[in-house]
Amino acid sequence: MGRKKIQIKLIQDERIKRVTFKKRRIGLLKKAIQLSMLTEAKVMLKVYNSKDKSLIEYYSHSETDFDNLSKNSPQVYEYSQF
Repeated sequence: MGRKKIQIKLIQDERIKRVTFKKRRIGLLKKAIQLSMLTEAKVMLKVYNSKDKSLIEYYSHSETDFDNLSKNSPQVYEYSQF
């Protein structure tokens, strides 16, 4: 038995929205950690929720490693345009 495909749209029910946010935030953090461990990529993740004023941050390396990085940095090659 597989997982159901969900329709991506705004959740109206506040309780379900809060639970979904917390579960997906944890899942996103786990994937960021896995990506950095498996590929030695430098990963920075920040998730802020304006409702409860919560912020989680994850840096796979030092926070200062990201200070000079942006899309226009010479050491960054952009693979795709979003």
